[in-house]
Amino acid sequence: MTVTLKPGVLDNLQHNMKMNDQEFSEFIGVSRSQLWRAKLPAVDKRFSLGKDFIAKVLAAFPNRTFEDIFFLDKVSHACDREISA
Repeated sequence: MTVTLKPGVLDNLQHNMKMNDQEFSEFIGVSRSQLWRAKLPAVDKRFSLGKDFIAKVLAAFPNRTFEDIFFLDKVSHACDREISA
């Protein structure tokens, strides 16, 4: 299981706040390079989002839920198969 950013969510939040990358990364509490890597399309990911990054994003936007910003990739649905069987 991997936590992945929903495409465009951080870009939209940043745009709505009228901040450049440096300002937005400081607002969240991460480095500009962390922000840049996190915003890479999922197919270009060479790393996974760390717990600290996820926690800082959620803390910066307390009115947003985990599901508003992130999703779980490669989740096993073994329970679903057992229930439907």
